[in-house]
Amino acid sequence: MPPLDDSLVPAPSSSEWKGYLEIRLGDAPPVRRPLSESHVVIGRAPGVQLTLDHYTVSRRHAELFCDPFGRWWIRDLGSTNGTLVNDERINEKVLKPADRIGIGDYTIEFQLPVRAPRLGIDSGGVHFEEDKPTAIRKLGELEPPRIAAKHLFTLMDLSRRLLGIEEPAERFDALCQLMVRDDFHGSMALALRLRENGALTILSGPHRPFYLQGLRRDDASAPPYISRRVLAAVMETREPVLAGNLVSDSATVELTMSRDVMALWVVCCPLRVDEQMMNLLYVTLPPDFGSVEWLGLIALAAEVFQQAESAWEARRHAQEHAAIERELQMAHQIQRQLVPKRHDFRGIDVSIGFEPCRWVGGDYVDIVPMPDGRILLAVADVCGKGLQAALVCSSVHTMIRATVDSGGGVTGMMDKLNAYLCEYLPESSFVTMVVIALDPATGRMECVNAGHPPAFVANGTATPRQLQNAVNPALGMGPVPMEAHPSVLAPGEVLVMYTDGLTELRNSSKQMLGEQALGAGFARLCAASTGRPISVISEKLAQMLEEFRGDQLPEDDQAFLLARRI
Repeated sequence: MPPLDDSLVPAPSSSEWKGYLEIRLGDAPPVRRPLSESHVVIGRAPGVQLTLDHYTVSRRHAELFCDPFGRWWIRDLGSTNGTLVNDERINEKVLKPADRIGIGDYTIEFQLPVRAPRLGIDSGGVHFEEDKPTAIRKLGELEPPRIAAKHLFTLMDLSRRLLGIEEPAERFDALCQLMVRDDFHGSMALALRLRENGALTILSGPHRPFYLQGLRRDDASAPPYISRRVLAAVMETREPVLAGNLVSDSATVELTMSRDVMALWVVCCPLRVDEQMMNLLYVTLPPDFGSVEWLGLIALAAEVFQQAESAWEARRHAQEHAAIERELQMAHQIQRQLVPKRHDFRGIDVSIGFEPCRWVGGDYVDIVPMPDGRILLAVADVCGKGLQAALVCSSVHTMIRATVDSGGGVTGMMDKLNAYLCEYLPESSFVTMVVIALDPATGRMECVNAGHPPAFVANGTATPRQLQNAVNPALGMGPVPMEAHPSVLAPGEVLVMYTDGLTELRNSSKQMLGEQALGAGFARLCAASTGRPISVISEKLAQMLEEFRGDQLPEDDQAFLLARRI
């Protein structure tokens, strides 16, 4: 069985990691791979971000990527054996914590770190013991503890209760309060957060029983005594630790507090471990309870707490994703509604391609009948992406529909739209746009291009002719009168208007398609589709773009409009 690639060796710690992968092949130990970048291609080809060198994995098998809303997606790249999520074959899917991804014979578990709850008080006034640690006694080095059935039932009840407590601070309280119950015998319990620099925060407590059993000090309001020696031992080992000042062997952390002051045992267990910090359960016990059974019982309670926190994090993650998904779906539907549904215009055959960059975007395409019998064809691109650009697109759509009947012609309409955008757009934003008023009967066209990629006409030659280009500035840049350019669309010729999401499309080698290659490719598609419906050319154009892009994520919205005189 081949080993995992060297690229799976964990990278240096980073507070910006958005998740990690636990990668298994057969019975081999899992390897953790942090997600330190927002786009990871998985396969066995050299040069991909995550190499899995196995015959069951395709050269470029799948990709992981993080969207602008913090969600991680898995997408199959046309692999031979497919990509699975929780044993279900998928093409593209949003991931949840603990989802199992199947890539060939590899099983990859997706995980996101639990976010630290915002709670706690300053540790001022707490007394610390400062000596360096000596030997330690860890749970894993001891014989398996015997745990009473009544304690197991109590922990099962704790698990159920934690799953019903929404506030993180209250869950810490519930755990600590259990530790000082009569059947757990804790004399004091704390939940702590210890950072890598030694800074300590109390998350809950100190909690004490009503009667301080076995302690000579009976002041329940006294500041808690916390051993730096114990904290350092847990930070180093990442395991539950038993300590005391009643030590009879050299295999246990020894407290420096004199037993003449207070005789006690301490159990300290990790509740959460990150690169920069650790949450801990810190419990003191009377002299008669410093055995492996009590260490094991408290460690098991800490494990129950960890499982409940993981369940809450998965629940929060699912709720956030569901809320984002609902909002994006609604925005996506609204933007789709702006794309014209009517394509049956006399004397002209039209087709539209519209694909926002995954969710919602800043491309606008429209077909509007004009009062004088002409057809207005419009394509625009708002500077930026996402919801803000989509809102501007909605405004452009409204303005075009409101001013097309005003009688000022194409230039008058564009002047009014420009004045509106100059007033309301932020300084750093603008809109590029090309509009063409086409008379289907005569083929006469009036083109106004405001800083947009030039429209062109496929006329049976290898090089299509361009329409107006680099004459007018983009909309929203300033109150500049727009100029129009006349032209004619002959019968059988095909007009294409598009956004720069087509010309700036990149392939896996990061090469852009460009205007020349787009025009030449489009001319070939038109020549090969003579006499066929314009929808066929539209489908072939979309296929040409997809083949050029390959497995590269789209970086911009894509929109185009095709028109042919019948």
